[in-house]
Amino acid sequence: MPLTQLVLKSLQSDGVWSLKSYVEIASSSSFFWIVLRTLTLALTVTIICLVIAYPLAYTISRCSRGVATLLLFLVTLPYLTSVLIRTYAWIVLLSPSGPINRMLLGLGIVSEPLQMVFNSVGVYIGMVQVQLPLMVFPLYAALTRVNPNLTKAAQSLGSPPTDAFLRVTLPASMPGLVSGCTLVFLSCLGFYITPELLGGPDDYLIAQGISLRVLILGNFNEAAAQSSLLLLAVIVIFLVFRRRIAEELDDRPRSDDINVSSALAFGFAVSRPLVERISTLSHGASLHLHELLSSIRKPLLYGCAGFALLLLVLPFAVVIPLAFSDAPYLTFPPPAYSLRWFSRLFNNTQWLDALSFSLRWAGLSALLSVVVGVPAAFALVRHRFLGRLPIYLLLISPLIVPHVVMAVSLFFALAGSPLIGSPIAFALSYTMIGAPYAVVVMIAGLKRFDRTLERAASSLGASPLTTLRTVTLPLLFPTLASAAIFAFIVGFDDVVFGLFLSGPSATPLPMRMWDNIRLEISPQIAVIAVLFLAVLAILYLLRLFVGAAIEGRRTQGGGRT
Repeated sequence: MPLTQLVLKSLQSDGVWSLKSYVEIASSSSFFWIVLRTLTLALTVTIICLVIAYPLAYTISRCSRGVATLLLFLVTLPYLTSVLIRTYAWIVLLSPSGPINRMLLGLGIVSEPLQMVFNSVGVYIGMVQVQLPLMVFPLYAALTRVNPNLTKAAQSLGSPPTDAFLRVTLPASMPGLVSGCTLVFLSCLGFYITPELLGGPDDYLIAQGISLRVLILGNFNEAAAQSSLLLLAVIVIFLVFRRRIAEELDDRPRSDDINVSSALAFGFAVSRPLVERISTLSHGASLHLHELLSSIRKPLLYGCAGFALLLLVLPFAVVIPLAFSDAPYLTFPPPAYSLRWFSRLFNNTQWLDALSFSLRWAGLSALLSVVVGVPAAFALVRHRFLGRLPIYLLLISPLIVPHVVMAVSLFFALAGSPLIGSPIAFALSYTMIGAPYAVVVMIAGLKRFDRTLERAASSLGASPLTTLRTVTLPLLFPTLASAAIFAFIVGFDDVVFGLFLSGPSATPLPMRMWDNIRLEISPQIAVIAVLFLAVLAILYLLRLFVGAAIEGRRTQGGGRT
């Protein structure tokens, strides 16, 4: 409904229907360059993420289960951590006096500090680090479904390992590659926080232009028009790749064996005469190249995977020591260590009030997200009905639609009402962006759920409601907990909605952090980061404990049976 109102507002001028806003946009050369800069950023970040993420995803897919779980946790940790915290860490890392510049100076690579922050360099580095998990997850999911015996068969027929990878593994992983590129590209189109904090005056993007017109210039109609154009671009891409994005609803059994003919259709189609002739002519040279690459493939692969992990966890190596700094201002490494910044935080009523506000309303929104998402997931997984795919795409669309567009649309929808600047507006907005996570997580859990347990309860006389209460929900509790955690974190971490909906009595913690980073950049943010990581660790351990307890009860029950 807010998005519909946004589009309608873009078609009005002075209370009458008009295309004036779109005409002004079309005649604006500055808007053209902003769009071009945004598309260039999105495309470049997508390519860089693909190059960095693929070796890491491939390495994880070939590891043992225990090692893979640990590496996936390291990939997930940044995704669950506030974007503000990671951006704050990059300001410290990339500053002229930061550790990266000091390392380059110490190695003699540069003679003077490089300017890597508050310009396009910082934006690209920060954006790649933020978006990298979105590329790793679908690639890993696709690579785990590739039967390694196919690659071994190709090598047994004389194909070098790198050639076997190009002809078998890479084509078979194309579904995950396309999904990852789509998610990263769409996420970059409307990303606001990192470009705003790490960029300079020349790195102006479309999301910043929209917020400027609403918050500073008061040009609501043109902001609505720009938001509508961005929304249209996202929807078009979203619909083009809808089948790939909605792959969770695919009920067809997935075999570990990849259809070789369909895999080759993505890669080197040897049945094509031209490709076959070129392959024959270059066979000798390519064979030598593949042999050379095969001899260094493992060190190169592990080196690239290690670099990707370093990029993901490097911000935490900065924020954790800074939280215990004894310096009166931001300096890294800290000259001494103390708890002064923890004491200062716990004695600051503004920070504590903001923390209390975020905990209360992000917690309520997490509960509402689960209440909305769980029945929706059950309907989508357990039933077949007309419009199932469009409804699923609509439910997860807040994962794809830029938050700045959703925030502007909600701002226009609530304008003039007492809800602007009220806690209810935040509960509503957090639920809007949290419910899709609950839907996606619950669908994954329900797809893995063994329904024979429900049938056994029914055969013993249990009603559907009793079965749901005593069998289904208890066994799905770890999935429910994961859905609630994801929904809570996405609300607790939100900044964009706070920019448009905050008021004197409704200021969430991310807005306090936002103001601190923009105006002061003190170690206070590092303290928040340490507390946030501690809570994440406790929640993760609690989930593991509950999951192990449920699995133990299930095993004991099976043994008694």
